[in-house]
Amino acid sequence: MNCPKCQTENPATRKFCRECGAKLLLVCPQCSTENLLDDKFCGECGHNLKDTKDTLPIDYSAPQSYTPRFLADKILTTRSSIEGERKLVTVLFADVANYTAMSERLDPEEVHQTMDGCFKILMEEIHKYEGTINQFTGDGVMALFGAPVSHEDHAQRACHAALKILKSIGTYGQKTKNDFGVDFKMRIGLNSGPVIVGSIGDDLRMDYTAVGDTTNLASRIESMAKPGTCLVSKLTYKLIRDFFECESLGKRAVKGKKEPQEIFELIKSSKVDTRIAASEAKGLTRFVGRKNSMAALMGAYEKARSGSGQVVGVIGDAGVGKSRLLLEFKNQLLQHEIICLEGRCLPFGSAMAYMPILDILRSYFEIKEGDQKDLIKKNMAEKILKVDRNLEYVLPPFHDLLSLGVEDEAYQKLEPMQKREKAFEAIRDLLIHESQNRPIIIVVEDLHWIDKTTEAFLGYLIEWLANSRALLVLLYRPEYTHPWGSKSYYNRIGLDQLTPKSSAELIQTILREGEPVSELRELILQRAAGNPLYMEEFTRTLLENGSILCRNQKCELIKNASEIQVPPTIQGIIAARMDRLEDNLKRTMQVASVIGRDFAFRILETISEMRKELKPYLLNLQGLEFIYEKRLFPELEYVFKHALTQEVAYNSLLQKRRKEIHEKIGAAIETLWPQRLEEFYEMLAYHYSKSENSLKAFQYLKLSGVKAMRKHSSLEAVRFYKEAIEVLDKMPETRDRKKEQFEVRLSMAYAMVYANWPDGSLENIQECEQLAKGFGDDKSIAHYLSIYGLYHGWKKGDLLRGIKYSADALRKAEQINDVTLMASTGGYLCLLYLWSGKCSSIINVAPKIIALLEKTERRSDYFGNPYNLYSVIHGWLANCFAMMGDFEGAISRIEKGFSFANETKNTGALAILELQYGWLKNFRGDGKNAIAHFQNLIRYCEEGQAYLFPIAWGNLGWSHFLLGDLKTARNFLERGLKGFGEAKVHIDRGLFYWLFGMIHLESGDFKNSRCQAEMALKVSQKAQQLWIEGFAWILLGRIFGKSDQSKLRQAEECILRGINILEELELRALYAQGYHFLGELYAESGRNHKALEIMKNVENLFRVMGMQYWLNKTYEVLKSL
Repeated sequence: MNCPKCQTENPATRKFCRECGAKLLLVCPQCSTENLLDDKFCGECGHNLKDTKDTLPIDYSAPQSYTPRFLADKILTTRSSIEGERKLVTVLFADVANYTAMSERLDPEEVHQTMDGCFKILMEEIHKYEGTINQFTGDGVMALFGAPVSHEDHAQRACHAALKILKSIGTYGQKTKNDFGVDFKMRIGLNSGPVIVGSIGDDLRMDYTAVGDTTNLASRIESMAKPGTCLVSKLTYKLIRDFFECESLGKRAVKGKKEPQEIFELIKSSKVDTRIAASEAKGLTRFVGRKNSMAALMGAYEKARSGSGQVVGVIGDAGVGKSRLLLEFKNQLLQHEIICLEGRCLPFGSAMAYMPILDILRSYFEIKEGDQKDLIKKNMAEKILKVDRNLEYVLPPFHDLLSLGVEDEAYQKLEPMQKREKAFEAIRDLLIHESQNRPIIIVVEDLHWIDKTTEAFLGYLIEWLANSRALLVLLYRPEYTHPWGSKSYYNRIGLDQLTPKSSAELIQTILREGEPVSELRELILQRAAGNPLYMEEFTRTLLENGSILCRNQKCELIKNASEIQVPPTIQGIIAARMDRLEDNLKRTMQVASVIGRDFAFRILETISEMRKELKPYLLNLQGLEFIYEKRLFPELEYVFKHALTQEVAYNSLLQKRRKEIHEKIGAAIETLWPQRLEEFYEMLAYHYSKSENSLKAFQYLKLSGVKAMRKHSSLEAVRFYKEAIEVLDKMPETRDRKKEQFEVRLSMAYAMVYANWPDGSLENIQECEQLAKGFGDDKSIAHYLSIYGLYHGWKKGDLLRGIKYSADALRKAEQINDVTLMASTGGYLCLLYLWSGKCSSIINVAPKIIALLEKTERRSDYFGNPYNLYSVIHGWLANCFAMMGDFEGAISRIEKGFSFANETKNTGALAILELQYGWLKNFRGDGKNAIAHFQNLIRYCEEGQAYLFPIAWGNLGWSHFLLGDLKTARNFLERGLKGFGEAKVHIDRGLFYWLFGMIHLESGDFKNSRCQAEMALKVSQKAQQLWIEGFAWILLGRIFGKSDQSKLRQAEECILRGINILEELELRALYAQGYHFLGELYAESGRNHKALEIMKNVENLFRVMGMQYWLNKTYEVLKSL
């Protein structure tokens, strides 16, 4: 019988509640008068009370009629905070097999009587595990575990209830067979997933909406079950597989599902009943990061062993490692002669008196399931007498506690509170007497679920421990409070999250197949925040759902991090803990979670409806360790302790509510910091894009893209522009919307250039083309032609086509006299000319652009680039002068570019200028001084200019080649070529192949040198990179001349062909090098007269241009003549 006051379950023989001492009464179902248990008839109306429980009328359509008081109170006191929430639940469907046949065979009254008994069993077992019956279906029920009140172990509770139902119905079925001659069996189906809790009325009626097919699948699975069995879905199986034995039935076709579903039959509970036991069964990960905690625990044990009893409280969040610490502690004591007794509080055991104490007694007396009462009593008496013959008085209380039947008449006459005192004394005396023989360790886990009687007993026991050889270890979560902390022999061990170093070690042990790459490691560290359970569950979830790929001893993330959801196990733990909070604390957490993991107090205060009470609420949440204070200045900010806690709080809100809060946050930022909005563009873009305010979402996404480009975060800019386009696509289509889409797509196209042309680049340009042609105006078409020219020239390596498009774009820009368009298209045209080697063409365009920018006072403008065009165009022009042999003019130009870039602190321009300066010095042969520029460039690349990495590495290789360090040169070139390959960029590849050919030639490897030279020739011809083609021909001629004396004529022709190309381009610094190698060929083949003639001319050229490196090489050849 359940106590009407505290709902504790009591044996039928009791007259007073064993938990609270209240008198147990029978309530008359006819007139509601309370009667004594012995009364046969109601003293008020004379109703027959013989079998009140069976005659009590239950309205199965009214939840308040069949929901236990303790559960109803829990729902009603928290309903304001759980209405309108998403919950992760396990749905149970149960119905009677062959119900129709039974109904046809039996009289309606007999059917009613049979089902009434069945429903009482269902209610008892479902409510025992705090499930809520959502509806009676006539021949069965639908119940939810985990809603409306969250439970971290909802799936386990549902499975326990299902097995208990099947067992009880098995017994009940024998009765129905005897009474009515029918086989009465039930079948059950379970599935786990999200539901939305709607309104909850005073009568406990609850509206809910299934998310996806959570309830439908449970119903379908139940219909597939054989009579007397329970089937579970794969989702439920994953949650309970460590704690229950199941048998896979393979994949089955399920109505309403496209793909067959894997189904499991629930067989029985396994021997594993805790997470730590499950981890032991699977193989424990390495124990890390708890050295100090273990030392404190061992210190307390040593004190207890010497006769100073100790109490240790191990406090920490769920999953932080309390049970693992205890396990490792026990393992260290295996060689010690001790006794260790353990008890555990259960999530659904707060109304079950003495539960962990009963575990301890059963462990001490070695009581096994199925042992006969008489045998248990005999063994108990023998063990007690061995400890101390004077302890015989403890047996009656122990018999009572273990429901073995008490024969002691004096004990039976005691009042409930007197019996409780006797029980407390008996347990205390046994434990302390036992500690005199050998040290005793008493463990009680999960005190946050403790029942009142056990809590009272622990307080009583602690008072007697000081002079014993006993160590009492208590494990609990931070929300549990107690009065024992003031004791001098109480020791607090707080387990916080693991340090990053220990966390990384743990991740490594979980990922046994390889070492995690930095991106994966950082994701796990950031989401799990040092909680060992969170790390294990999160990592294993990533492995199971295919988000991690392990190969070659490395593990990498192959899915987008934003798509990865909180594992159900962790979600259940966090959601259950949140549901135990006061309503206002929970709502504060939920609203804060919408702001983000970090949240500013002023924003929360502005959007909150609880402004005056907000600080006390946040202080409480800090005390419970849900959040921390992050900083006080310049703004008070808080941070969620765990990223996963923030995610669970956020996901518990309905989408409609989230959208409302997101819009409020955006408006709050605009109100609080109107003069500093640029600082908050990204945050505003995020919050408005999550709201219904599409116009502001588009506005701030576009501004965030522009800001990202200025910060040289090209990939981020692409992401913002893509999201802006997605927002536009949902708006009504108008001409203005198309104009906005064209502008955003164009901005995204430029961002894609500097993001190394990610997937979708061409498709985006083609969309620009269609929109531009639809508008039909020259400005739009010029913009499209300019970016298309850059795509073909840079990405595809087709400079001829790229220059044609860009030149057409510049002509249209000049026709309509659009300064912005002239500057941007002219700048890109100069870049394409530079790559091709057409320096005279740059000299015709670049000075005009420079003059235009100076005249219109737009030197500081970016024109859609991550750099200042005015500075960069000076660098391009400088390299033209360098290739044409005017190094002094080149230096003057590039210094002017550097000066303005430094003045405007434009790192994008500085990066390109470092490249151009290093390039200039490589052309001159000054590899030593070029290296510093490329090293500066790499630093800029690391700060955001990643698109320049390949060219930086390649040119560093060139510099080291000039210094004669062939090995280092080769290494840098390989990195550069790999970078180009990953980006699928073709421009400048010919330069790298040429350099590889030069390295092989210097090493005497003529075969590979020729292979690289021919590759350089092929690539440069295809790309129309003429100056590299000239270099490639010269290299090929040198190879012929050095490798085969029979090919001297062919060698001469090749070198002359290269020189001719470079002379046509008027690249004096480059064709001079060609003549140098021609003279070298003549010298090596014995044609000294020709060699001397050419070398004298070359000497003069190099001297005039100040090319000392090449001048020295010329002197070496002249000395040999």
